[in-house]
Amino acid sequence: MIPVVAGSPAFVSDPEARLATGIIAVDGVPRPGFEDAYRQHFELRRRVYVDQTGQLDPADLSDDGTDRDDDDARSVTFAVLENAPEGVRIVGVARTIIKGADGVDRPLPVEEFCPELFAEHPLALGSVEVSRVIARHERVAMQELVQWHLFALMSAYFSSHEVGRTFAVIEPWLERHLAGMLSISRIGEPRYIEHYLDYNLPVEFDLPGAEERITERNATILGQLAAADGSLEYFGRISRAQREATLAAQEAAASAAESAAVEAPASA
Repeated sequence: MIPVVAGSPAFVSDPEARLATGIIAVDGVPRPGFEDAYRQHFELRRRVYVDQTGQLDPADLSDDGTDRDDDDARSVTFAVLENAPEGVRIVGVARTIIKGADGVDRPLPVEEFCPELFAEHPLALGSVEVSRVIARHERVAMQELVQWHLFALMSAYFSSHEVGRTFAVIEPWLERHLAGMLSISRIGEPRYIEHYLDYNLPVEFDLPGAEERITERNATILGQLAAADGSLEYFGRISRAQREATLAAQEAAASAAESAAVEAPASA
């Protein structure tokens, strides 16, 4: 379920950190060094929304079999990466669709799915929709932490970039969970949305209220993330067992390279 980004340099600067959070793409263009992570994040989206939850029809997948759509070209894509024994894993992703970011004044998905809410007052350019939020981990507590880091990362971005009103279209069961973490309000009743093959409801985020909730849990994280401006920030430490295994593997690789150099025949 959780993709591994082979050869990712994400933890080179802090090899003992457990998690790294940051922006991996803007308007469909991956940031330098995150090209493979961006490709793999589409794979995670497919595995979750098609294979696991069945919220998207396989017929809607792109030609390469991943979950991509036109909204990626007007989105900021966020990720939480894990320094795991098997390599760098993508354990959390989310995107914020920004109206007009692609140079076209077209509706956000929430406007298309709930047209009656915006018929008289279409959303202004710069309005935002939070979309494709995924947190996956074998440990429930870690999965919850990953999700919280995603919302902290997006909240820091919102406060630094003066975005407009911010919305999401969510499953009804998720409403109570998000209300406990952030500050949201229901703006319409649940309705069946063909695109998601399920009942969903529209909500609006209270951005100052969400910042307050996040700050209650960690007083400095929003400032830390805002200062990083999307560059990777590191949290937590890997276990002693993983640290020792990594050191042993590095020593074995160095020894093997040294032996190969000694045994190599001298060139003429």
